[in-house]
Amino acid sequence: MDFQVTIQEGGSMEFETTGIYPRYILFYSSELKRKWRFKLLGEEQSGILKLNKEPAFSYEFLDNTMCKIQVIGENKWHNIEHIITEMRD
Repeated sequence: MDFQVTIQEGGSMEFETTGIYPRYILFYSSELKRKWRFKLLGEEQSGILKLNKEPAFSYEFLDNTMCKIQVIGENKWHNIEHIITEMRD
């Protein structure tokens, strides 16, 4: 699997209205030429990545240190070894 995972923190527009810096998890697949972006609501989160409105992958993000992805219908999880953290203004 060719997924790149980025944790994006910050964003002045949302901070101005809520007083809290938002956090997002971004997935990118160069093979599929597709991006997904989800707001992180806690230290751990799981969800579904869709292709053409159909569930294609499921993900689990654990403790800000580990992320794994699974193709829907398969039993094998793929660990994402490198997670990028990006700060935004």
